[in-house]
Amino acid sequence: MSANEASQGGKGRELAGWLQIAGVAVVVAAAIIATLMLMTSGETGGAPAEARAAAPVRVIQPETMRHRVRVELTGTVTASAFIDIAPQVGGRIIAVSPAVRAGGAFEAGEVLFEIDRRDYEIAETRARAGIAEASSALNQLDAEAAIARREWEQTFPGRDITPLAARAPQLEAARARLLAAQAELAQARLNLERTRVSFPFAGAVTDSRIEPGMLVTPGQPYGQVYAADQIEIAAPASPSDLARLQDAVGRTAQIRIEGRDAMLEGRVVRVGARLDARTRLVDVFIAPEADEPVSLRPGLFASITLDGPELDAVMRLPVSAISGLDTIHRVADGRIERASIEVRARTADAVYAAPFDPGDGVIVSPVPDILLGRRAEIVAEPAERS
Repeated sequence: MSANEASQGGKGRELAGWLQIAGVAVVVAAAIIATLMLMTSGETGGAPAEARAAAPVRVIQPETMRHRVRVELTGTVTASAFIDIAPQVGGRIIAVSPAVRAGGAFEAGEVLFEIDRRDYEIAETRARAGIAEASSALNQLDAEAAIARREWEQTFPGRDITPLAARAPQLEAARARLLAAQAELAQARLNLERTRVSFPFAGAVTDSRIEPGMLVTPGQPYGQVYAADQIEIAAPASPSDLARLQDAVGRTAQIRIEGRDAMLEGRVVRVGARLDARTRLVDVFIAPEADEPVSLRPGLFASITLDGPELDAVMRLPVSAISGLDTIHRVADGRIERASIEVRARTADAVYAAPFDPGDGVIVSPVPDILLGRRAEIVAEPAERS
């Protein structure tokens, strides 16, 4: 092949390549133009809203009514305080009540365990002897003071006796020793009473390490108890729940304890002073009105319904009518539009809002954003109106 022929073949191949590129460019341009035409002639553009087909929707007319606000919470049975079993005197334990076991119940004033009393009986006897000695010394000084006054009157008639001659300092010291002896006797008797450990309330034992023969130390904890009449339920609540209840303290509560069918009545006695830094919730404390509060063991879960204020005039909407937190869709002048409402209360199946204009009806069927502003065709209403 000659050089001339090779040159002509190369030019032909180059021309064919350019023609292929041009063809691809034409196809791409045609696709772009077709897409733009479809977009401008579709529902988002050129055709006027009146030319679009009406969107079928289902609507309701909400009813204005009265409604009692109720807040649902989940809480835990607890005690207002857990008290240490800590003897006030030391010694060896010689008797233990069967109630001093984890889960044991006791009555007010019941002796839970007894410490060896002999050392404290000896201390009481010693204190009584100290009183007798101090009383004898005081009586002797009284007699000496009387003799000194008579001698003074004989020696210095008409003159007041001096305190020193009347034994006044000695008498004051003797009276002080008598008071100290009496205090020691009172302390000895108190310590003797404290060898029998009890509590002034009925309650239950949550933990105990008390055993017969154990040597206990004053102030050292050996277990815990709680008062049966101080059982309460702590339920975390959000600030919005508290706002719905308005004044929460004093509100009545319906309580269901896990594992029980019967409902208990209760009342909110106080609200926590601060929010939990992690959960942003605050504890609401409810006192149950139970016949046998000792049976409400700390740790049990409870479902609580709190009765709040009664709202005079609110509109009830099904949950399907709400979009987001406080938004609805309605038909106004034959078209679909979005509106905001003021939610006053919520339940599992309904939302209660401040009165608003529902237009031709509140839409309860799904409404995509693309339908906003479209003409609406009301096809049917739900069988049950709200």
